[in-house]
Amino acid sequence: MIQSLGTSRPRIAPSAFVHPRATVIGDVEIGEDSSVWPGAVIRGDFGPIRIGRRTSIQDNAVIHADHRGTVIGDDCLIAHLAFIEAATVGNACMVAVGAVLHGAYLHSGAVAAAGAVLVGGVEVPSGCRAQGVPARVVAIDSPTVEAIAHGAGRYVEMARRYASETQGG
Repeated sequence: MIQSLGTSRPRIAPSAFVHPRATVIGDVEIGEDSSVWPGAVIRGDFGPIRIGRRTSIQDNAVIHADHRGTVIGDDCLIAHLAFIEAATVGNACMVAVGAVLHGAYLHSGAVAAAGAVLVGGVEVPSGCRAQGVPARVVAIDSPTVEAIAHGAGRYVEMARRYASETQGG
């Protein structure tokens, strides 16, 4: 479902894929070749949400914003059940399954590990991963960075497949 809220209308690039069972409301921008999968909710009611190019918002992820907004860069993987609010996620980042970011900042190439909780202005530098509850920052290796790039490309292809091969809602 794609829904306006007052005068705020989602702006979705023509090449982006939004599954019919996803919800996109209000002041939201979604870039070229990005994808939003079943059950995901992107709610731009309290503030703006900006999602870059070739980024996947996977099943049942929730993206919200406060007055500061939420920004997710290009080539990102936002995994199933992730929760992101009032946060900034740089380019080529991964927010893994069930991770929580509230007021956090992932610099380009950073990772929030599965189940990690990042709150209160936590910053994760490029080339690092935040893991645990509360999250602590550790270095990652280049295969992880390569895996993010590979995954982003796979989701672009999967979105194209869904757009051409699925029917109905």
